[in-house]
Amino acid sequence: MRILYNLAFIIFGIFYMPYMIFTKRYRYGMKDRFGFLPEKIKSICSKNKIIWVHAVSVGEIKAAGILAPLLRKAFPSHALIFSTVTHTGNKAARAIITGNEGVFFLPFDVSFIVDRVVKAVSPEIFISMETELWPNLIHSLYKSGSRLILANGRISNRSYPRYKKGRFFIEVLLKKFSLILMQSSQDAARIIALGAPEEKVFVTGNLKFDIQVSNFETNRIELREKLNLKEDDMFLVAGSTHRGEETSIIGCFSKLKKEYKNLRLLIAPRHIERAEEIEKLISKTGFKSIRISNLFTNGERRTVNDEQSVFLLDTIGELRSMYSAADIVFVGGSLVKKGGQNPIEPASMMKPIIFGKYTFNFQDVIKIFLENNSGVEVDGKEGLYSALKLFLDNPGYRNKLGINAKDTIIKNSGSSQRTINLILSNSF
Repeated sequence: MRILYNLAFIIFGIFYMPYMIFTKRYRYGMKDRFGFLPEKIKSICSKNKIIWVHAVSVGEIKAAGILAPLLRKAFPSHALIFSTVTHTGNKAARAIITGNEGVFFLPFDVSFIVDRVVKAVSPEIFISMETELWPNLIHSLYKSGSRLILANGRISNRSYPRYKKGRFFIEVLLKKFSLILMQSSQDAARIIALGAPEEKVFVTGNLKFDIQVSNFETNRIELREKLNLKEDDMFLVAGSTHRGEETSIIGCFSKLKKEYKNLRLLIAPRHIERAEEIEKLISKTGFKSIRISNLFTNGERRTVNDEQSVFLLDTIGELRSMYSAADIVFVGGSLVKKGGQNPIEPASMMKPIIFGKYTFNFQDVIKIFLENNSGVEVDGKEGLYSALKLFLDNPGYRNKLGINAKDTIIKNSGSSQRTINLILSNSF
């Protein structure tokens, strides 16, 4: 079976490799991906007991970052190392590590590559964030004696039918895990239906509800000063947008700007390599674009006075700061069929949130938000325009929604402690 899988992976890789090389998100870390680990990683692994945490990209790394301090406290004699798939995830991981920790790119899932990496790392515990199931990696880790844990697991409406088609193969992988910790009872039921041993499956909630926000009001004031926003300016932040959404966002902004002169807009694309494409869209609408990366020259802020400009976030790791400065937040990937993005971060800062109807990747979180009147779901450009106008016309409603959002975060927190308690109970 492994031979057939290896052959299929290699054939796929031959055709996929050009895309990886020419796509900024995946062309980095090729040595890591072929199993040649950085010297720092090899040194850490040769001197310490290891907990290996794998997270695909930025969202999963944020969840891992919430769990990491508890892991360090619970396992003081262990060192954490993190693997990611995307370049943005890799950069985000580097921001959460401490001195004796490291980050590398996940190796290609070919048996002789992952076997070499697993032998070098030799983790005592392997934690996969959300639902990352790489057959050869899981087999190699299990064979080496590592304890495998699936944390913050979820199975979306979109992915569940695909998993069911491969239930025979999925079941074999799931039985190798010591613990399977799912976000919701629905996720737990689905993974049990796919063959996970029921006694190993627990519902722990969503780690991201445990997000810590410190001094966001201070950050808000400082950032608005840097952006040269006036106190009465209404700052709309459209976060994690995808192709097809920016046109609607800019169109709504252009229409609303005629009535609300103090309205300002920042667009933060999910993939920053699209910045030039979005600049052209902004220009076509008659606005100027201001790249956040160009706001500073030699460490000094350049003055931003043009109220007909649209800010464009083209740097990694700053969306959270932009949310802190916002008066209204739109969470992208939801006006188009991309499955949405997680609204927890802006909610934790008491921001009124709008999202589209395509949120199937976060259906449980969105359901909680809607049930608690903590966000507004819209249908298309017209719905977005109506929601924005409602927010702009009704500051009381806007503020109430933000308070509800924060309360929702507080009510659903505690996942990280439940997760670490179960890991500890399973570790000896």
